[in-house]
Amino acid sequence: MSVNGDRGPIIVSVAAGITVLAATGMNDRLLLGVFICAGIVLGSINAWLTRLGLAAILGGHASGAGGSAALAGVRLFGVTALALVVGVLTRPDGLGILYGLVAFQIGASLWAAAPGLRSAR
Repeated sequence: MSVNGDRGPIIVSVAAGITVLAATGMNDRLLLGVFICAGIVLGSINAWLTRLGLAAILGGHASGAGGSAALAGVRLFGVTALALVVGVLTRPDGLGILYGLVAFQIGASLWAAAPGLRSAR
């Protein structure tokens, strides 16, 4: 896993987090911004664990695509359940963790689709 391939999404996530913290701080909802940033970090950790799992499968340490799909599903369920529990227990500001997780997933999808969209032009 190269550092250069991971640097772009990290920079975008940090920039989005700083922007969210600035916007929510100006509206006196800084705790909401902190939870949104926590959701972005949680999504980043999930993406990193997904890359590690794929590297293990491609490296021959694990076998089968079915096992990969099952592990990814369990990990995604765990991340979502954790975010939901934190969000419900600390609402209304705690729901920001779900917003951050959704924002990261949308951003990661756009990041992955960007090369295909560029080549389609």
